Amino acid sequence: MFFKDIFPEMTTAKRSLHPVKIQETFRETVLVEDIPEGGLHRAYDDMPGLFADTDDCKAVSTVAGTAFLQKIRGGVYLQGEVAAEIGLICDRCLTDFNRNIRIKFSYILLGRPVSEIKEQIELKDEDMEISFFDGIEVPLADLFREQILLQIPMKHLCREDCRGLCPICGADLNREKCACHSRKPENPFAVLKKISVSGKQPIK
Repeated sequence: MFFKDIFPEMTTAKRSLHPVKIQETFRETVLVEDIPEGGLHRAYDDMPGLFADTDDCKAVSTVAGTAFLQKIRGGVYLQGEVAAEIGLICDRCLTDFNRNIRIKFSYILLGRPVSEIKEQIELKDEDMEISFFDGIEVPLADLFREQILLQIPMKHLCREDCRGLCPICGADLNREKCACHSRKPENPFAVLKKISVSGKQPIK
């Protein structure tokens, strides 16, 4: 999967964005002092190793994204988009499955309190998030990763009606039936029938 397949509308503009050459592990940051007055565009064909430190998911294809950064008083305004195919493990049946994610996002990254920049940007976008950074460099890799992880539900299900595993034999009930459910469950009170009370014979 390539950048032009994920973001077809950006293929023309991409020529003027000077896509950044990616290292083996994507740890991109942007220095605030490098952002020009008119803003800075970034486009990434792939972000390898973006989930290297994440145990419960992995990228099964290229992760592509774009970002526009603009300096504001007290911080940076960031608008971006990211697309990825993520590999997960179902919490019910323990099988591997993939989830496609594509999300647009906006951040106001502050190096100082929100009250000092309220007048600069109209906070009308409900999806806009306010975050804090060191005021020196914008951690783009971390923000891309954060946005993808936010789209993954806490409970990983390969499908909404996943039947999970049989608790007795471990069979995947999405793929096969087992005979465990047809067995008559043992009555937990059956042992009481064998107990004699005050010299009476056990109940039969």
